[in-house]
Amino acid sequence: MRSAAPNHRAGRCILLTVESDDTILLHADVAIPLGIIATELITNAVKYAFPPPLCGTISVMARRTHGREIEFAVRDDGRGMGETREGSLGYGLVKTLVKGLRGDLRVTDQPGVTVAVVFKT
Repeated sequence: MRSAAPNHRAGRCILLTVESDDTILLHADVAIPLGIIATELITNAVKYAFPPPLCGTISVMARRTHGREIEFAVRDDGRGMGETREGSLGYGLVKTLVKGLRGDLRVTDQPGVTVAVVFKT
């Protein structure tokens, strides 16, 4: 597991942790959309989970679950989402990219928010 230092800029204190299965190797046609998904989910967590002066942790995880199946998740321990932002551009982008990976999108909102993408390689 790797961790980044908390970001105290502009009154923010967010710790980012990353945990990944070392056996996961992805082709560019999977890695690029997954990178865009990760960027969107982490950005949303920074923007919405911890409004100043709240502090917290964002965890990024990638692991093999069953043979060729991979679970990629971004989890925060912030204030929660309340409701899925179905009409937002970012959520639509994530849904489209997950569909392109032939994966499933799972959103859990208690406590904090966890967004998991499960797909086969």
